[in-house]
Amino acid sequence: MSTWTFVVLYAATVCGISSIYAPQPLLPILASAFGVSEATASLVTTATMLPLGLAPLAYGFFLDAVPAKPLIGASLALLACCTAGLCLAPDFGWFLSIRVAQGLLVPALLTSLMTYLATSASAASLRRVMAAYIAVTVFGGFFGRFFAGLSANALGWKIPFFGLAVVLALCAAACRFLPPDGRAAFSPIRLEYAPQVLRKKGFVATYLIVSLLFFVFSGMLNLLPFRLGKLAGGYSPLRAGAMYAGYLMGIIACLTSHRFSRRLGGPTRTMAVGAAVVIAAAAVFSLPYQAAIFASVFVLCAGMFLAHSVAPGVLNSAEIEHKGLVNGLYISFYYSGGALGAYLPGLVLARFGERAADGLLLCVAILAAVVAARLDGEAFSGEAKAG
Repeated sequence: MSTWTFVVLYAATVCGISSIYAPQPLLPILASAFGVSEATASLVTTATMLPLGLAPLAYGFFLDAVPAKPLIGASLALLACCTAGLCLAPDFGWFLSIRVAQGLLVPALLTSLMTYLATSASAASLRRVMAAYIAVTVFGGFFGRFFAGLSANALGWKIPFFGLAVVLALCAAACRFLPPDGRAAFSPIRLEYAPQVLRKKGFVATYLIVSLLFFVFSGMLNLLPFRLGKLAGGYSPLRAGAMYAGYLMGIIACLTSHRFSRRLGGPTRTMAVGAAVVIAAAAVFSLPYQAAIFASVFVLCAGMFLAHSVAPGVLNSAEIEHKGLVNGLYISFYYSGGALGAYLPGLVLARFGERAADGLLLCVAILAAVVAARLDGEAFSGEAKAG
């Protein structure tokens, strides 16, 4: 693939991911602006992640039967319209409805992007291309949060959404000049393909690991702005946005994951180590200090994205035919965990307090590590096991 193709695809990825997470550091501001509680404001994140947990499977079937390029352009254009619409929402109900629409569009974008990359890259470069893609999604998560916090602090909460809408529209226009994806043939849509993929050894466990880890990840980062408000120094959108600087560690983890994978003995052990690091992050996050929260995000991103960066490459290498479905299932599991993590810890916090919420995150991280440790004894077929 040409440099131009990578630039367009990765820019689209950054903007798509940013549109999901831009409201997160602004949750206290949105709660105040629309007159809702903290737990209700957290639905802004859940409203987008819940469709992300359901829609990608349908898109995965669809992308097994049609080219990915048209869906990339269409989803970017519609996502630009929805993101601009957030600035015009008259009340919280409208804002939440638009976030649900974003949640239906973002998986179309991400599933088609992953499928485009997986079908256009050579077999030798597939895992590196997918790891680089995950690194770009990590940067998108950081950029969306930091940009939103910085611009909202200076210009108001509507400006981040307007800026993202403009860039999404530019990406949609640039997608017209992409070459077609690398597939020469397409499969008809058949529902029985999903159980076939899930029956492959190690697939369900891998999907479950990333789902559980993203539960912890989403829960910690959703609680972060509210936790800041109760500590010395208080909350501000700029301070909350800066707290997400730990995402930069996630980029490093993604770009070095293959080196770690070789040294650790394969991708399954790498996922287990990543899950163990997330346990440490959840423990540090529970300490009542700003410095501890700041450090915990670095640790969390290192562990989360170490596991997340190797998982798609392993799955795409182990399944040659139905890559659209494999990636759709991956995104469905991933964001299903994220949707629960964005809301359930906040609900536990409201009803039972901080210790209960922190305990929930720690228990889920431990469960992910147990599943990953057991996966280390299983074998993916052939190439996937080689790491």
